[in-house]
Amino acid sequence: MARSNRDEFLEGVKRVCGERAQYICSNPACRNPTIGPHSESNKSLKTGKTCHIHAAAAGGPRYDACQTPEQRCDIKNAIWLCSVCSDRVDKDQKRFSAELLMDWKTNHEDWLRNGGIIPKIPYLSLTTLHGLTLPDEPGELDMSRLSHFREHCLLIRNDADTEIKTIQARVQTPEPIYRSELRAAPAGVHVGWAPIRPQMVVSGSPGAKVARQREPLPTNVYQLQIDRLPAKQQLEIAFGTSLEVWKEHDISFDSGLWADFNKPPNCAYYLDGTYQFQYQGATLTKQFFAPIGYSKSVRQMSLIEVLPDYGKWKHGELTSFS
Repeated sequence: MARSNRDEFLEGVKRVCGERAQYICSNPACRNPTIGPHSESNKSLKTGKTCHIHAAAAGGPRYDACQTPEQRCDIKNAIWLCSVCSDRVDKDQKRFSAELLMDWKTNHEDWLRNGGIIPKIPYLSLTTLHGLTLPDEPGELDMSRLSHFREHCLLIRNDADTEIKTIQARVQTPEPIYRSELRAAPAGVHVGWAPIRPQMVVSGSPGAKVARQREPLPTNVYQLQIDRLPAKQQLEIAFGTSLEVWKEHDISFDSGLWADFNKPPNCAYYLDGTYQFQYQGATLTKQFFAPIGYSKSVRQMSLIEVLPDYGKWKHGELTSFS
C-alpha cells in the first residue's frame, strides 16, 4: 500500500490532545465545549478535532519543510479546536500563525490548570431600535423625530465565572451622539461614558479676552470605562444619534480623507478596547476589537464581529469636533 503524503496523528495523540484541552476549544475568544450528549443514548457528539499547527503536508497552512514526519505527527504539533475555529485558522493562515496557535495551546492548558479563571472576551452587542423610547412621565412623543434621531443600545456582558476588573474602549460611531444614559448596571459598578475632544488652547497678549460662543458640537468619538463587571452580569448604555448638527455645520465623512475608509478592511467605526483580570496574583490585560457595521439607508448600527485583536481590519482614529 502506498504511503499517504500526509503525516497524520495517531489515534492516541488525538485522544490525549482532546483530553489535555478538556475537549474545550483552545481559541481564547471561543472556548466552546466540543463534546456532549448525542440524541441516541449510546452515543456522544464531538464537534472538535485535533488540528496540525504546522500542516501535515506540503502546501498546507503553516507548513514547515524543516520538520521531520515524526515532528509533524507529534502532540507538540497538535492543538484542539472546535470545527468552526479549525476552518477559520486554516483559511486565514496569515492571521493565525503557528506562533499564535502555540500560544493558544499553552495559555489554554494554563487556564485549565488554574481552574479556568481566565475570562474570555466580554460579550458585546450594538442594536439600533426600530422606534423611540417612551419616557416615563406622561406626555406625547412626536414620531416625526424618527426622521432625524436614532436610538441605540450597547450591551456588555461578562459570561465568565470570574470578575473582570476593568473594561475600557474607544468607541467611534457613524453618527454623532447627542445624548446617552446608563440603562442598567450591577450594583456598585461605576461606568464612565464621555466624549473624547481635542484640548482647545488659546493665546493672546496680556489683557486680551477670549470667549467661547457656543457649546461643543456633539461628537461620534467616546471613551467607555467600567471599573469592574462581576461574573455573569451585564450592563446597557443607551444613546441617541442625529445627523442634523453635522448638516448644519457642513461636516461629513462622505468626502475627503475618510470617504473610502469604511470599506473592508478599512474601518472608521468600531469599539477598540481592553479588559483586565486577576491571574495568579497579577493583573493581566487583553485586547478586543469590534468593527461597527452601518446601513446608511436606514441608519442602523450593529457589530460585525468581536475579535481578540485587529485581525484583518485597518482602523483609524477620526478627528472629533468641538
